[in-house]
Amino acid sequence: MKSIILMLALCLTIQDSMGEFSTTTATDIHTAIFNASYNKYVRPSNITYVGIEFHLLSINDMDFKRQIMSSSGWLTVTWEDPRLTWNASTKGDIEYIYTKQDKIWRPELIIDNSVEGMSPLGHDEIFFKVKHTGEVRWEPPGIYVTHCDFNVLYYPFDYQTCSVEVTSFAFTNKAVTFNSVSESTKNLKKNGEWVLHSLRGSKQNLTENGEEFSQVEFKVILKRLSRYYVNNVVYPVVVISLLTNVVFLVPAESGCKISYILTVLLTQAVLLTLIGNSMPTTSIQIPIIAMYISFVLLMAALATIITTLNVYLYLRTDQKAVPRWLKAFTFVVLLRINCRSAKVNEEDKGNVVSNEDTVNVEESNGKGKTMWNRLLAQTKDDAEFPFKCQEVSAFLDCFFFYLFNIVLIITTLVFLVVSAVSDVPPS
Repeated sequence: MKSIILMLALCLTIQDSMGEFSTTTATDIHTAIFNASYNKYVRPSNITYVGIEFHLLSINDMDFKRQIMSSSGWLTVTWEDPRLTWNASTKGDIEYIYTKQDKIWRPELIIDNSVEGMSPLGHDEIFFKVKHTGEVRWEPPGIYVTHCDFNVLYYPFDYQTCSVEVTSFAFTNKAVTFNSVSESTKNLKKNGEWVLHSLRGSKQNLTENGEEFSQVEFKVILKRLSRYYVNNVVYPVVVISLLTNVVFLVPAESGCKISYILTVLLTQAVLLTLIGNSMPTTSIQIPIIAMYISFVLLMAALATIITTLNVYLYLRTDQKAVPRWLKAFTFVVLLRINCRSAKVNEEDKGNVVSNEDTVNVEESNGKGKTMWNRLLAQTKDDAEFPFKCQEVSAFLDCFFFYLFNIVLIITTLVFLVVSAVSDVPPS
């Protein structure tokens, strides 16, 4: 009876100790599988299938001038090595052991589009997790500084597509091939300028010197957060551009027209200098907003020239000395825009230019004579033109006020709509 009880106690003791970790047992497993017959330079099988998963941790920097993206994360690489197996039930139920890369075979992987070194992934201090079934799990972390072709055409409402390319460097796809690709963003940290739109992984082959190597490309599609740029770039430029038109409402007799438009022009120049520091510094593509800013500056320069000439016309000593072409332009355009009619003396009624003058007439030889030529012919004498230079100057201010407003408003709307709608994320 006592012997039976002792046997039962011994069996229970052995059973309880089966699930406990023992350094002696783990050392025995290391000795058994990493013996003299194991060669870390020999791949596990004829074709080793490697699974890879990219864990994106953060977007560190987007350098448009250098065309690079810096990101942080780690790769989970798995493969089967039949030489690294043991019976867990006879080895204290130890299912996993850990080793380092100086003792185990691993696929030679590189970041193919890296711009800061092309050394293979991995570090001497990184552990490999080996399962009793022969599955090996390797998770090398890293900061990946990779080349990226930026498209800044629709800045600051743009999407950018960058990639991290992982390539089997030493072994062709007949020896090592990627059989599964996945990605994870559950640990992604927020970025103040960019938000992740999507992360996609795809398998492909890289051909070098007639040999094909297995490659995985992880596409990182990012959308720029445009609120900061709208408040600090787009909004000030649009407001300053509209202030250019106000110069045509300032009375010429106030003496402030020239000083006002020069102030607006200098304000735009200073603003554009400040804005230029926040814009992408690349000449590969010119952003639409840069074209818009250049156009706004050109309009301000034209407004300065027009205002200067108009003030000169207003202050002419001989108020009847209106150029012939300007007389004709006044009858054709300015009077209609200002809703005015030609005022003439009673004795000059025969020289009034009527609406019929805007219609082309046919001469006896069949050639059309335009209204412009007719008006030039009819305004040879100053007595025939009833307006002074000051009045024509006021007409011109009204005309250019409407013209500049129409041009700038249409241009601004086109710029905003095209920038906000045209750029869509890659499908």
